[in-house]
Amino acid sequence: MTGYKEIDPAPVPVILTQLFEASWSYEEFVRVMPFGPDSEGQAYAFSKPARVDGDRLSGEYRLTQFPRLRVDGVLLPDVHGLIETQSGAQVATKAGGFGLQVPGEPGNRNVTHWMRLWTGAPELAWVNSVVAFGVGSFVDDEARISYYVAAPGSEPSQPPAGAPALELLGTARWEYPEYDAVHQFGDREGVGFATSVGEVEGGILAGTWRGWHYPAYLRNGLYQVDAHAEISGPAGPVINRHGGLATAPANP
Repeated sequence: MTGYKEIDPAPVPVILTQLFEASWSYEEFVRVMPFGPDSEGQAYAFSKPARVDGDRLSGEYRLTQFPRLRVDGVLLPDVHGLIETQSGAQVATKAGGFGLQVPGEPGNRNVTHWMRLWTGAPELAWVNSVVAFGVGSFVDDEARISYYVAAPGSEPSQPPAGAPALELLGTARWEYPEYDAVHQFGDREGVGFATSVGEVEGGILAGTWRGWHYPAYLRNGLYQVDAHAEISGPAGPVINRHGGLATAPANP
């Protein structure tokens, strides 16, 4: 590979901060199995009144679910929700991830989520530029999940008490042989298309990288990531899809 800037090959430090604790149970959870009881299926659910509680964001929470039931028993959540704070501010949420069956405990699952948040409330505008992830469980018909915000840091830091341990899969770097963008409204909003080539160093995903990127440019300056990549290592190819947010440096 050529064209890379000289960078420190060490992993990027990650800073974790707790966002909130969420708990809910379902008013109704309906499963539809169009290909038979032992195949994949689709579900629909909506929650009873629920809550999230955190130092910076707390309030009443309601959500709907449209999860896929995979043929191996894994639940793939597709969650849309709304948080309403005591002051009346509203935060819309969207989450996805995995619900893994606990061996020997039918109906109980270990849950991992990613989450995006949106608000028009000025005092909560910071949530518009974060990506959160949650870990928890679904036991006895109740979900209890702790959500954290992950952000790059300048040096390693201690995670909050009770936070999950992070495992390095690899440090990826790439360049764009092709990169085009269309700004359909003549301002900072737009969409892009790009291809990338690179490599992943360290971790179990070490190998060569090639990707296809479909970013969106939002009016508030956020760069919204939507990309697909193939990582080819000694064990064979790994297909990756990743999304998230990128922001301009505070002091460019």
